Amino acid sequence: MDGSGPTADSFHAVMHELLKTVAEMKTGADESSPLLSTSNNHQITGKYTVSKSDSSCSLSSTEAGGSPNFRGEASGKLQRNVGVLSAAAIVFGNCVGAGIFISPKGVYEQVGSAGAGLLVWAITGIIATCCILAYSELGTMIPRSGGEFLYIRRTLGDLPAFLFSFCTAFLIKPASNCVCCHTGAQYLAAAIWGDEVPQMRFQIITVALLIIIGTLNIVSCKVVVKFCSLASFLKLIVVGFLVVCGVAIMVTGHGQTQNYNPSMAFAGSSTKLTEYALGFFFCFFSYQCWNSLNFMQDELKNPQRTLPLGGFIGITMVSLSYILANMAYLMMFTVDEISVSETLGMDSGYLAFGRAGRMVMSVGLIISTMGATCGGIFVSSRMIQSTAEEGMFPQWMAGVSDRLHTPVQALLTMTGLCIMYVFVDTDFLIPCLATVEWLFYSVTFFCLIILRWKEPKLERPFKIPILLGVFLALITATFVILPLFSTSRWTVVIGLSFLPLGCVAYGLQYLYRHLAEKYSGGKKGKRLESDSSSGYDEEEER
Repeated sequence: MDGSGPTADSFHAVMHELLKTVAEMKTGADESSPLLSTSNNHQITGKYTVSKSDSSCSLSSTEAGGSPNFRGEASGKLQRNVGVLSAAAIVFGNCVGAGIFISPKGVYEQVGSAGAGLLVWAITGIIATCCILAYSELGTMIPRSGGEFLYIRRTLGDLPAFLFSFCTAFLIKPASNCVCCHTGAQYLAAAIWGDEVPQMRFQIITVALLIIIGTLNIVSCKVVVKFCSLASFLKLIVVGFLVVCGVAIMVTGHGQTQNYNPSMAFAGSSTKLTEYALGFFFCFFSYQCWNSLNFMQDELKNPQRTLPLGGFIGITMVSLSYILANMAYLMMFTVDEISVSETLGMDSGYLAFGRAGRMVMSVGLIISTMGATCGGIFVSSRMIQSTAEEGMFPQWMAGVSDRLHTPVQALLTMTGLCIMYVFVDTDFLIPCLATVEWLFYSVTFFCLIILRWKEPKLERPFKIPILLGVFLALITATFVILPLFSTSRWTVVIGLSFLPLGCVAYGLQYLYRHLAEKYSGGKKGKRLESDSSSGYDEEEER
C-alpha cells in the first residue's frame, strides 16, 4: 500500500480537504450571505500539506489580509497519491475500532438469539456496501471533498447543511468519541482492579483519558498521527486474536455449539420490528466512518475508479471481520452472557488463554480504543474549526495557535463536549446519536434522487440503479422512524431534539451577523460563488 499507513493517510487527507475547502469558500465569495462576515479585503490564500516522510502536520498564521493562512512544508495543490488498496485500508482502519466490542451487547440484547444476531450483522454489511456505492455516485458527480455537507447544501440549501454540521459537531462526533474512550477506560479499570469497579471510577478514568488525549492533540499533531497508525495496526492483531480465542474454545470441546445448531440458533428471537431497528442501530455504530473517502476525494488517484472500488473492498473487509468476530463470540458465550458483558473482548481472552490472554486483549484493546478516540477528536475538531472559518460557527472556534500550529479552541470545544457526555449512559448514547446520524444519511440518499431529477445532465461517471437509491433512502428513514414506537422512544426524541436546537442556533447566527453588519457600518459578508452553494466550482473543475 502507498502512503504512510491507512489511518495516517486518512487523517492527513481529512485535514487537507477541510482546510482547502475553507480557503476556496472564503476566497470565492460574494456579498449576499448573512452567515459570512469576512470583509472583501480578507481571504485565505495558503495551503495545508503534510510531509509523508515524517508524518508531520502544521498549521500557521500570517498577517496577509488579517486572515489565518494555513501552511504545511510547501505550497501547491494536493497530490493524488491514494490508490485503491490504500483507500480500502483507510475505510477498514477508520471503521474497525471500539464498536465491535461495544455493539454485540446491544445487538443480541435486542434480537434475542444467535441466529438473528448474525443475520443482523450480515444485513448491516450488505446495507453498508450499498451505501458506499450510493456515495460513490455522489462523490464522482460532485468531485470535491466535503461529504454530506456538500451534497445537502447543493440540493437543499444552507439551513439543512448547517443542521448537519451542528448535529455532527455537537452530538454525533463527541458522543461517539466518548463511547469509544469509555470502552477503553472500562478495559483499563478491569485490568487494574478486576471486574467489580464502581461506575464513578469509570467516569473519572474516562475524563482523565479525554483530557490527556485532548492535550496531546493540542501539543503535537505529529505524535497523534503516529499513535493512530500504531492503533490501526493493533486492530488487525486484536481481531485475529479474538478469532483464535473462539477456535481454541471450540477445539477443546467447551464451545457453545447450540448457537450453531439450526434447530436452536433462532430460539428466543424477538418478534418486534422496533427491537430489530434498535439492534441495527447498535450494529451500524460499528460501521461509523464508512464514508471516509468522500471527505478526501482530492487525494484519490483516479477517483472515478478508486472511490467505488476502494470503498467496496474496504467495507467488504470490515463486514467479514465483524462476522468472524461475532462467530468467535458465539463460540465462547451464550447470547445471555454476551448481552450482559461489559468487557467482552477481555472475557474472550481470559476464557481461551487465562490471565495471559486477558492481558494481551486488554493491552491491545486499550491502545486501539485510545487510538480511535485520539483520531476522532483530531478529525472532529478540524471540522469545527473549518466550519467556524466558513462563518457558520462562532469565529473564536476558528483560531489556530501560532506556536503550537493546532486549532486549540476547536480542540478544547470538542474535548469539553466529549467530557460532558461521559456522565450519560453509553446504551443511551448509541441509539441517540445513531438516530440523527442515519437521519442525515437518509436525507443524503434523498438528495441523490432529487439530483437525478433536478440535474439530469450532470455527468455521473459512476451510477447506481435509481431503485437502489430509493431503497436506501426508505430503509434508513425506517431505522429512524421505527424506534419512535419502541421502549427507547424518548432516547430517539432527545436525539432528534438537536434539530430544533440547530434551527435556533442558525437563527441566532443569522441575527448576530445582520446586527453586526448593520451597526458596524462594515460590508456584508461574502457568499460562496459556487454552483448551487455546494462548494463545487464547475469552472475550476473544467
